Amino acid sequence: MTTRLLVLDFDGTVTDAEAEGAPYRQGCLEDVALLTGRTYGEIDAMATAFEAEVQAAPHAHGWVFGGAIVAPASVDPYLRIMPVARHIFDALGAFQDLDERNRLLEGLLYKYNYRKTRIAFREGARETLLGMRERPVHVVTNSHTDAVQHKIAVLGAQADEADTIDDHDPDNPLAWLVSRVAGSARKYVLDADWDAVPEAMSLPGLDRPVLLRRRLYAERLDALRLEAGADWSEVMVIGDIFELDLALPLAMGARVGLMVNAFTPPWETDFLKGHPRGQLLHGVPEMPEAAGWA
Repeated sequence: MTTRLLVLDFDGTVTDAEAEGAPYRQGCLEDVALLTGRTYGEIDAMATAFEAEVQAAPHAHGWVFGGAIVAPASVDPYLRIMPVARHIFDALGAFQDLDERNRLLEGLLYKYNYRKTRIAFREGARETLLGMRERPVHVVTNSHTDAVQHKIAVLGAQADEADTIDDHDPDNPLAWLVSRVAGSARKYVLDADWDAVPEAMSLPGLDRPVLLRRRLYAERLDALRLEAGADWSEVMVIGDIFELDLALPLAMGARVGLMVNAFTPPWETDFLKGHPRGQLLHGVPEMPEAAGWA
């Protein structure tokens, strides 16, 4: 199948989320400790205990946004910290106003602690991306545009001192991809009034629906599709979290590739193994072949 547009998620797909996210987790928990008047040690102990519960029963926990589960809670540090923080706030009776809590978690804690993440790419990322220079590759990510652009610029420059990099250096060998980053995609935002796709889909092994009506994400993808002059069957999306990155484009007719890791839920891998438009990937170097470009 011809691929006329390849859309990549970034954190956890091109990068090693576990290596990158450790400072993010610590920063968020430090802020939670400050906000609740507890010590970091107390909050870290509460977080560690709840994270163990999440890993033991990943189907029972999720990232809640707008009153609905929009992604599993177990896949990466960025997703894990949100239900962890909510659990701690609930246990301590803090920030009971849900609007206030959402602004605090999705706005301040995420925004300011994401900047603390390390830069750690999956093996083969640089060589693979350099090899796709002439291909129609774009990045659509929940992360902030400038943060992801900086990571790509660092990767292209192979720099040890990331702070010295000019993110928009036209001579950077990955400058072409820096210019194709669309951040803050808000893939987690649901719009019940948008009916271009069914409300939800079911996955065997998961006892809740996977919600699909993510209009803002759909608009980002559709704009790129139209720019590329592609039919949905000619679009491929690769990401590491099925619910956030892949369920919607799959419902719209695209092909999808799931970049698996040690925390990928089994219901996601089992479902895509049997789907004619789904693939499982275990490394960045597999991307060109998945797109039919090898």
